[in-house]
Amino acid sequence: MNKYIIGLDLGGTKIAAGAVDTRGKVIKKITLPTEARRGKKIILKNILAAASKVWLPGVKAVGVAMAGQCDFKNGVFVSGPNFPKNFKNIKIGKFLKENFRVPVYLDNDARTFTLAEAIFGAGRGFKNIIGITLGTGIGGGIVINGQLIRGKNNTAGELGHMTLDISSPYRCSCGRFGHFEALASGTALENFYKKLSGKFLPGPEIAKNILAKDKNAKQAVAQLGKFLGLGLANLAQLLDPDLIVIGGGLSNTPALWPAALQEFKKGVIYKSLKNTKIVRAKLKDDAGIIGAALLPDIRY
Repeated sequence: MNKYIIGLDLGGTKIAAGAVDTRGKVIKKITLPTEARRGKKIILKNILAAASKVWLPGVKAVGVAMAGQCDFKNGVFVSGPNFPKNFKNIKIGKFLKENFRVPVYLDNDARTFTLAEAIFGAGRGFKNIIGITLGTGIGGGIVINGQLIRGKNNTAGELGHMTLDISSPYRCSCGRFGHFEALASGTALENFYKKLSGKFLPGPEIAKNILAKDKNAKQAVAQLGKFLGLGLANLAQLLDPDLIVIGGGLSNTPALWPAALQEFKKGVIYKSLKNTKIVRAKLKDDAGIIGAALLPDIRY
């Protein structure tokens, strides 16, 4: 009998669920709304429904990826920005184990993205990898010598909260100013554009406006690219990775990369670091599911 692991990628808007085989192939998948605004009972009900719909004979475990702070040792979701304020310290591992009678593992979604890309995606064959997700915010994960780095308090990889500009007027989601996330995320792009044009546009619309020769859009993306490159240079100098793999919706903006790569090469001091591979994620929308499904086989 084939053995599968259920991977759940749980966000504030939707739940992506899939049955994944030992080669990292998603055999069956589905997407359901999270309905986070309806509260804890509905969220848990929808998680259960998503897992049930992709369940196959031979499932040996469940892995869950969530945006926010996770206690991976105890299977507890501590808190996150995409869920109601009272959705804290939720024993998701225990809840799913009681329903499915298999082991359950839980971790941060940026870490699971990095795991997926390291083992089955763009980082396959490399030992030292930094994973970055560029979306509304910035998430990250670090793999050194093939091992996922967690740190003493399980907070390693919070790349978005690295300070790039202490005098910046742009506030991060954490409340502080000048963080990587405040200067190189989708939210940052919207803020840059609003300051230049005097009007608000969602990030994807700003990216599209470049093709329509919107000078403000072009300038906002270039500004963001500069900060992205600076952040990548800091990370490369700190960790000397084989590869930096970048995913998330914002990474699909071609105009972002010339400024980012130029600033990266200016920012690193060693010639060898200028050749650090910086690549787009390979697994696309399946990275969250695959990464979650890898959690049961990762030795903490």
